[in-house]
Amino acid sequence: MIDESPVDRGAVQNQLERVLSSAVFSRAERSSALLRFIVEQTLNGDADRLKEFTLGAEALGRGESFDPRTDPVVRAEASRLRARLEQYYKTLGQADPVVIALSKGGYVPRFVPNAARPDVLAGKPAPGKRVLRFARSPVVAWACAVGSAVVAAVAWVAVRPNQQDPLPARFEVELRFEGILPSDVGTTVVLSPNGTRMAFVSRDADGRTHLNVRSLDRADTTRLAGTEGARGPFLSPDGRWLGFWADGKLKKIAADGGSPIVLCDASDLLGGSWGDGDTIIAALGAPGQLSRVPAAGGKPAVVIDLSAESTVVRWPQLLPGGQAVIYTAMSGAGADGANIEVQSAAGGNRRVLVKGGTFGRYVRDGYLTYVNQGTLYAVRMNLSTLSVHGAPVPLLDDVGYSPLFGYAQVDVSQTGMLVYRKGSEGGQSIISWIDRAGQTLPLLPTPGRYGWMRLSPDGQRLALTTHESGIASISIYEVKTTEMTRVTTRPGEYTGLTWMPDGNLAFGGAAGLGWIQSTGSTDATRLGTGKTAQTPWSISPDGRRLAYYERSPETGFDLWTIPMLHTSKVPSFGQPDPFLRTRAFEVYPAFSPDGQWMAYASNEAGVWEIYVRRFPDGGTKVRVSTSGGVVPYWSPNGRELFYRTDANRVMVVGYTTVGDSFAVGTPRPWSQHALADSGVLPNFAVDASGERILALMPTTPRDPQSPNHVTVILNFDEEVRRRAAAR
Repeated sequence: MIDESPVDRGAVQNQLERVLSSAVFSRAERSSALLRFIVEQTLNGDADRLKEFTLGAEALGRGESFDPRTDPVVRAEASRLRARLEQYYKTLGQADPVVIALSKGGYVPRFVPNAARPDVLAGKPAPGKRVLRFARSPVVAWACAVGSAVVAAVAWVAVRPNQQDPLPARFEVELRFEGILPSDVGTTVVLSPNGTRMAFVSRDADGRTHLNVRSLDRADTTRLAGTEGARGPFLSPDGRWLGFWADGKLKKIAADGGSPIVLCDASDLLGGSWGDGDTIIAALGAPGQLSRVPAAGGKPAVVIDLSAESTVVRWPQLLPGGQAVIYTAMSGAGADGANIEVQSAAGGNRRVLVKGGTFGRYVRDGYLTYVNQGTLYAVRMNLSTLSVHGAPVPLLDDVGYSPLFGYAQVDVSQTGMLVYRKGSEGGQSIISWIDRAGQTLPLLPTPGRYGWMRLSPDGQRLALTTHESGIASISIYEVKTTEMTRVTTRPGEYTGLTWMPDGNLAFGGAAGLGWIQSTGSTDATRLGTGKTAQTPWSISPDGRRLAYYERSPETGFDLWTIPMLHTSKVPSFGQPDPFLRTRAFEVYPAFSPDGQWMAYASNEAGVWEIYVRRFPDGGTKVRVSTSGGVVPYWSPNGRELFYRTDANRVMVVGYTTVGDSFAVGTPRPWSQHALADSGVLPNFAVDASGERILALMPTTPRDPQSPNHVTVILNFDEEVRRRAAAR
């Protein structure tokens, strides 16, 4: 309880230093900078300067070019700051003499004495407050039945005098089942539109995925037989059917169990939505297209096609009535630079709803939610005019999402219930060496959103992508001098960083292969006129051929090689040659040190595994991994092969070759350290010595959770309305 009495300036300054030196803020650089700025400005009598532009330009270092209309960093960081202050005063700061408070919707802090009241400490309701009691809800009954791992707590404490208005309530839930929630592409936990069921993907110890369903009036979970290899679940409006992708097919299965039914061929699934008229709208693998599929099965019909613009279309949702669909449109700047658009479900009447966001979802009573940099926002939406108005409102700041693929680990039912999985400290990690003895040595101890790490052949330079305020860049880190240099000058989508023989870098993305000088002296250059996603991964030892994987609308990801022509300062390519094209996904083609073999990852067996083939391909393959594997690396010593498991542990296996024979030993863990969860993307690299690896390592979480933890919020739409009204 706080007392709104004046506080001495010196006491506020002392309290500020106490808060900033706490464990809650010790690694939160942006929150600390923002808090110090707003407190000092207020103490100096300049509270009227605490506007969104000033905070972005000065407190957060964006400079005079900062535009709050397109960059939501201030709103996001203010939301994170409020959450950290709340956490601090609930734990370490309970007995502090001064409370620094930041009201929702504003940027001017309040300084008040912390006069703890006896009735609050005793757990009694304070005068003038109502005690919140839950009605007999099947959802509440289900949550409480899960066990002691569920903490039923009101997420937002504003209790309305009108008890007829439903109150938002938050449940932290441990899903109990065999296996873990995976980190594959797509949302893993979803709700039926009518709010009666939850469905989720689980992964067994052998790496195989399955679908599970739980009715929200029951505590038990049902695994659905016949759903091995499933991904991307979505439920029918009545919750009786479950759509999903597996084995190169779009399928459905009754939520109560039964045999899966094939609806159509699909090389991939990047979002599906089941409408009221028994129609499904889905992104089936063709990057710029959405297709309509009859819920009874049949040939897909393309209804939205933006492929001529080199725009990737993903994560659709049919709006109520089924006449229009919202989706994410990505044009090479990553998910945080994408647009949320809307069109007629038959195609046409296209318009942009949100610039700078992904995974749009309509919430009943007129709101559109979307994700930017892990923060869930809401903005008012008019269904009649298919337009949005007003300023976006930040709601949750810790939602798991993919800045590359654009999916988010969140779902909302038409009844106002929300479920989400939290991100790992904003998707941040650190970078450390791990040697054969399992000893770690930090290389980049400052947490950041790093990706696609690739060590130069001599081990002296590290290429990696960094994400700052939703913008992806390529940077070079000098191992000896510890200098980091950004080499890209424009935002873009950069994948598969690969060192070239001349010391420069190849990269990939939705628009194909590209090249950039590692000194940053020129802009990134696209090579060729490809209009599909291509990702380079290795170069043959003689420097003459580049191996990459490419997305195909018919066969998913396939392996290719292409001759490298060294005829000018800017590299060029010859005619590409397919190495492996099947109905399965094949990725990460890696040339062996002698150039005679190709290692790669494939999901042909329903689970990702590592295989080796002769190069050029002789038609036979050897499976290397035994319990799942992705991201192969050959050791420079010519005797070992590395890869990563679904549990984010690096394995190493010995091998021998005699002529056309490739013999592999038993894989063993490189160390017992679990790497940061990067989904299907790389999170380690092998040093030139072969005696250590460089790994993305998880940061210490402020709120440790198990892999099977989800957060459920009842009456979430009521909280959206309350937050919007406060703006």
